[in-house]
Amino acid sequence: MNHFKPFEEDVLRLLATPVLGANTVTAILKESEFVSYEYSGAGYFVTVRHPTLPLTRTVISQPTVIGQSDEAQGGFLVFIENGELMLECYTAGTVEIPESFREQHVHVAAT
Repeated sequence: MNHFKPFEEDVLRLLATPVLGANTVTAILKESEFVSYEYSGAGYFVTVRHPTLPLTRTVISQPTVIGQSDEAQGGFLVFIENGELMLECYTAGTVEIPESFREQHVHVAAT
């Protein structure tokens, strides 16, 4: 089951594929177990678990990936540790990421 929105899938492909490989990213998108979702007020975190994810901590921040919806602009990071992957979306512009950001049409680009 997929726990990510289509634009988040694009983000994960852009960020995680160079580190994990396309087959692993596809497996995570299709087969991961949902762990948690948290909105922080300035962004959000989506965490999933999958047996192919490494135990050692990895932070993926390159390339810079930005999502734009209306006035809100979010940046993305991926954290991997203990068989879990956490996608973070943080406010990258002057307008804070609203709680409804995941439900909006978000255009994603890597720089």
